[in-house]
Amino acid sequence: MENVACLCTALRRSALASTRLYDAALAPSGLKVTMYRLLKRVAANDGATITALAAELGLERSAMGRNLRVLERDGLVTLDRSDDDRARAVRITPTGLDRLAAARPLWETAQARMTDILGPRAETLLAILVEIDAEGSAP
Repeated sequence: MENVACLCTALRRSALASTRLYDAALAPSGLKVTMYRLLKRVAANDGATITALAAELGLERSAMGRNLRVLERDGLVTLDRSDDDRARAVRITPTGLDRLAAARPLWETAQARMTDILGPRAETLLAILVEIDAEGSAP
């Protein structure tokens, strides 16, 4: 059993490596891939609550709040009162939309690089990762 590679360790290492690749590609935009991913979700769901965004992205609400505060500090999103006074609605700012648009071709470059690395296995890997996520998210 000692010679069996740990799948979790391999997944974590590859996740870190891919994050570095995307972060390097996105660097000219001033965004990291985590910020880019979050801005894309906010733009697609403008006015969603922090809780709703956290659920959609598979993050804990507290982690989502911390990430959003960074985007708010940089003027990329605003956190406004929602219909429910206990919740905050997240809205992308014009600056956030501009930054997202500038980052899009950089992300596409990173995506193409990852696809080149994986070759024809890219679709299979994505399907496997989606399956792992679904299984891990099940109650």
